[in-house]
Amino acid sequence: MKRMFLWEKGFIPGLFFGVLVLLLSLSTPSWAKDILIGLDGPLSGPAASFGLDAINAVNIAVDEINAAGGIKGDKLKVIAKDSMQDPTKARANAEELVYKDGVVAFFASTLTTNNLASLEVTTKGKVPHIIAGTTSDVVCPAAPGACNPYVFRLPILNSWQAEKLAIYAVKNLKAKRIALMYDSTGYGLDGKKNLEASLQKLGEKTAISETFNMSDVDFTPQLQRIRDAKADAIITWTLGVQVAHIVQSMKRLGLNIPVLGSEAITEAGFRKLAGPAAEGVYIADRMASAYDSRDPKVQAFVKKWRERTKMDEKLAVPSWSVTYYDAVYWLAEALKKVGLDREKLKDALENSSYTGITGIQYTFTPQKHNGRSGPEAVYIVQVKDGALVTPKQ
Repeated sequence: MKRMFLWEKGFIPGLFFGVLVLLLSLSTPSWAKDILIGLDGPLSGPAASFGLDAINAVNIAVDEINAAGGIKGDKLKVIAKDSMQDPTKARANAEELVYKDGVVAFFASTLTTNNLASLEVTTKGKVPHIIAGTTSDVVCPAAPGACNPYVFRLPILNSWQAEKLAIYAVKNLKAKRIALMYDSTGYGLDGKKNLEASLQKLGEKTAISETFNMSDVDFTPQLQRIRDAKADAIITWTLGVQVAHIVQSMKRLGLNIPVLGSEAITEAGFRKLAGPAAEGVYIADRMASAYDSRDPKVQAFVKKWRERTKMDEKLAVPSWSVTYYDAVYWLAEALKKVGLDREKLKDALENSSYTGITGIQYTFTPQKHNGRSGPEAVYIVQVKDGALVTPKQ
């Protein structure tokens, strides 16, 4: 009888191959694993520019990190959802990202009401809730220990902007009779409150306050009253489209006094819509160096931004886009240290310090979840020939 060996029957090679496949699958799980990051924002509708700026910056950072090896071999993957201007949709998006997709961290909407709606979900799910766009004080108050333990904010606050704008108008522009123009939303009303408090600290009162609806396009009545009140400067608190209509109305009236505004009008849409009427407008911003820096790293980011967005050179790189870019790298550092456990990730983030691409320092502690320092973190930039530059005075 011919003796049949296991090798001849193919048993040994088959067994060896099976064991090899098993060992490879155990030793290299990163081949099949992505690290999921959630992002919610207005990706369509009237506020879409804010959300699109965010996702473009996040994707630039994610592509760079993945090209450099990812997080210990695993790739970052962004799941972005559009909540438009609908808080109900923002909440539903957060629930899907947290409980269905299982994201390790959540980038909140640039819109305050949507941010707050999603915050209820991320807090319950114990997912780090990263704010790179919203500047409203209410989503993460500045007082020590006042911020939600799962919320981390990298931008400046509205109250800090108001203080810096008031100081600049009074001390740099020597304004004596300041008019306020603010929209009727919660954002506008919050700005009015902060501006009045900041002016009061300087011993100043507003000459006149004028409000308006977001749908308004002709501001002649309000501006006529401001002219009659002999105002020598206007501080606005609204979005870019509205300020574009304001400065255009001022041109038609021949009202030539300085205009200042909050960070929201650094968006390119303001300068595109306002055209030459935007010239000279002063804006509170979270950084200046993104516009002026010759640093090779900053310029490399600016180049990638322009290539991705196809935006005109002078209108490129809104400051919150730089913050989103910084935030992804800051998150990646924490992931490399502690892995994917959400609670350990939260602990790592609140005991961290990170230097952003433009040199901005973000520092977090268990009692301090706002990464920036205070009003001194606010810069004043000015529109010159369509670009944003550091003013001379």
